[in-house]
Amino acid sequence: MKRLFFLFATISIASITMAQSLEDDFEAFKKKQNAEFSQFKADQQAEFDAFRKRVNDEYAAFMEKNWEAFQGKPAVQPKKEPETPPVIYEEPEPKPQVTPKEEPKPQVTPKEIPVQPDVVVVPTPAPAPEPIAPVQPKEDKQPIKRTSISFYGTLASVNFPDPDGFKLKSLDEKDLAAAWKQLSDSKYDIVLANLLALRKSLQLCDWGYLQLVQDITKKHYSVSNEATYMQAFLLTQSGYKVRLAKDNSAIYLLVASQYNLFDYNYYIIDGQAYYALDCQAKQLQICQASVQKEKALSLQIAKTQNLNEDLSDKRKLMSKKGVTASVCVNKNEIDFYNNYPGGYLNGDVTTSWTAYANTPLDSKIQTQLYPTFQKIIQNMNQKDAVNLILNWVQTAFEYEYDSKVWGRERTFFAAESLFYPYCDCEDRSILFSRMVRDLLHLPVVLLYYPGHLATAVNFTDEVQGDYLTYKDKKYVVCDPTYIGAPVGKTMPSMDNAKAKIVVLK
Repeated sequence: MKRLFFLFATISIASITMAQSLEDDFEAFKKKQNAEFSQFKADQQAEFDAFRKRVNDEYAAFMEKNWEAFQGKPAVQPKKEPETPPVIYEEPEPKPQVTPKEEPKPQVTPKEIPVQPDVVVVPTPAPAPEPIAPVQPKEDKQPIKRTSISFYGTLASVNFPDPDGFKLKSLDEKDLAAAWKQLSDSKYDIVLANLLALRKSLQLCDWGYLQLVQDITKKHYSVSNEATYMQAFLLTQSGYKVRLAKDNSAIYLLVASQYNLFDYNYYIIDGQAYYALDCQAKQLQICQASVQKEKALSLQIAKTQNLNEDLSDKRKLMSKKGVTASVCVNKNEIDFYNNYPGGYLNGDVTTSWTAYANTPLDSKIQTQLYPTFQKIIQNMNQKDAVNLILNWVQTAFEYEYDSKVWGRERTFFAAESLFYPYCDCEDRSILFSRMVRDLLHLPVVLLYYPGHLATAVNFTDEVQGDYLTYKDKKYVVCDPTYIGAPVGKTMPSMDNAKAKIVVLK
């Protein structure tokens, strides 16, 4: 028995020793792997840093050359459209019945004539610009000073090196080039990394990121020239197509945009319009230094900006058919939209509505608004469901002219129509198109008539009524400003043969 016990003890000790040895070997292997991976990351980051330094050195060298004088072009104002008032739909009077003495006339079904309109297709927005190279700041190896702002009600904080020490000696080309090299030092990587992290966490579109960079730098630097210069540097490093400009006393930021922006003076450089956001000068000296793969700013908003909530009072919206929905809106989001620029593509003003119509409705608004409709339409056919939504948009909102409310042309994002007390034809069309796409997943286009905007829906069911064709598909007219009109009715005086289809995603 003792011998057997000794044997078991010996085996147990050997097993424990072997297990410990295996564990030690595994830990050693894991440490080796982690060390090798860390070294790989360090080597890769060193390559990125070297590449970015080379790009910025070349940029600074170009900056030392004489800047070229450019003449500015005046801001384009939104075209004042004739404002079409809402029209009340009147049910056609029933036809008199034929008396037995009369010979009944054969019934003739009106032949539907498809309309082939002009079509406007806006390109699918490209992904957001990428930085020149990935940035990995060494936060634990340098002192920092945090600068914080309230960005549409949301705390946004960015770390700057402490002390910063950035100051423009003069507006001489050599001093400006030296300043670019100073900002290219790795100690400023933390600023860029923090801003890019905020762009991601707040889900900022290009315009939102531009505003964030401007607000942070204006808060951090007391001198406007330093703030503007830093904006140009950070946006360039982030992959945006911007240019620096100057006169005898100040530095200015010029931003390239995919859209032609309303209300901003601009300069044409190599065939591209660059917009002066804070400058009315008729002539500026402009540096044409650039980086590879830089991208012009887009006005498309792919996601709702992730801003803190400041909810409006709940608004009750009831249609003439008794459909009632209550909704409150994030006022921080409304403030963001209120500062959003208008713009258009390729000289075609009809493209200006796509940035609004393609913007998603905040998911928190959807959870308030959509269940009411989903419950009612779940057993309806497509035509009846669209008619219900159409009537709600037609009759639950009060119509008013932009010129009276705003004193200018003003287009709403869908959320804004749910917030402001008045809306007009383009606002209703944008909201209706958004709801039909979200609730029924049916393709919708905007219909532009001179002075009026409506919509048309591509049903998978067979639906009768006025329609236009696009890509051999039938789009039935739905007009949110033709009050009480059902699907398939065109507002009087509007000619579908002269309408233009504006394609939405």
